[in-house]
Amino acid sequence: MKNKILTLLMLVSTVAVAQPEGRPGDFEEKREKIEAIKVAFITEQIDLSVEESQSFWPVYNEMSNKEHALRKAQRDAFSGLKDFENTSDKEVEKAIMELADLSVEIEELRKSYLPKFIDIIGAKKTAKLMKAEKEFGKRLMERMKGGDRPDREGPGGRRPMR
Repeated sequence: MKNKILTLLMLVSTVAVAQPEGRPGDFEEKREKIEAIKVAFITEQIDLSVEESQSFWPVYNEMSNKEHALRKAQRDAFSGLKDFENTSDKEVEKAIMELADLSVEIEELRKSYLPKFIDIIGAKKTAKLMKAEKEFGKRLMERMKGGDRPDREGPGGRRPMR
């Protein structure tokens, strides 16, 4: 039952995210829906107790907010490279290095939170968290690419998110 609800929520939110036009603020609303589905997915995958959830989610959300800000800076830096043919080599080099530095910062941020997660939920659930995050991202991308069609099968002959 949980999987069916999660699948339905994922499908609805992905369809909403795929819509190119909308009201101002739609993007943030869609992002919030995806985040809610991600919370449900991760909670189910790592089997958090109520007590663990109360301690874990504030720390995880803190990390996610910091990571979101770094990814926004990364997108901004990348947008500076769109017209690199008409930009000096020095400016392109600076943008490339900024992108690389931001990628390293994101990984360092995630690494700095691992001991906190291990303290709160233990090493095994932290490993499950890492696996669940990767799986969620993979499934979300499959949905966004059209992988939610019933006639399409995922890896291993399974339909994704079913």
